Amino acid sequence: MIDIPQNILNKIIVREDYLEWIKKETAIIAYLDLANMFYWQDVLGWKFRIKDVVAQLKSFPNVKEVKIYYGKNEHSEEEKKESDVLQKRLLATGAILRTKRVKFIKKTIDEAILLKRSTRNLFNKGLNDKLVNLVEEIKKIKATIEEPKCNFDVEMAMDIMDDSEKISAIMLFSGDSDMVAPLERLKIKGKRICVVGVRDMVAGELHRVKDKGFNFGHFYNGKRYYKSENPAFGGTA
Repeated sequence: MIDIPQNILNKIIVREDYLEWIKKETAIIAYLDLANMFYWQDVLGWKFRIKDVVAQLKSFPNVKEVKIYYGKNEHSEEEKKESDVLQKRLLATGAILRTKRVKFIKKTIDEAILLKRSTRNLFNKGLNDKLVNLVEEIKKIKATIEEPKCNFDVEMAMDIMDDSEKISAIMLFSGDSDMVAPLERLKIKGKRICVVGVRDMVAGELHRVKDKGFNFGHFYNGKRYYKSENPAFGGTA
């Protein structure tokens, strides 16, 4: 199989308006929210490798830095081992890595966890009654779950503001509405914002603040896989 140079792949695969937007900026930093990005794979129907994303970004001379935000799962020895493998792969990309441990919060299962009231209201009375009975049975056995929490909104926001004087634009690989406030501050400083995401997974608030939006599926030109490298999805292949 012939390895095609990254700059050629960009010209062949990436939308021309995406390339033009990147080309006109003098200094860009890319911020990759891995927890957010891994869920894009459900919409895309295929898996990607972060090393390929970073290699593609680094092929553009005006992308000065790539920063990755990754929560390490150390809930069990096996999960820790898989997270360590992925962390080594991320460091090998040459990107700047921000990481911290995933916290697990124990919660009792109730109707609020299983279904939002707004969702239940969409069902007819017969189905609603069955759902209520199911929840009551679950309550009787006092079932619990451990919900993972590892949010990098604060770290990303601080990095973006700290970097604001050395960039002309940013590329944000996230669809999280919590990033709106730092992006609005960035726009006041005259910086341009590109939000990279996938269909239906970018908050409306981000659409309103962005200068340019990239569909990740029309930007990424790395190899496509059937197995995710996210340990939470069963692999580091």
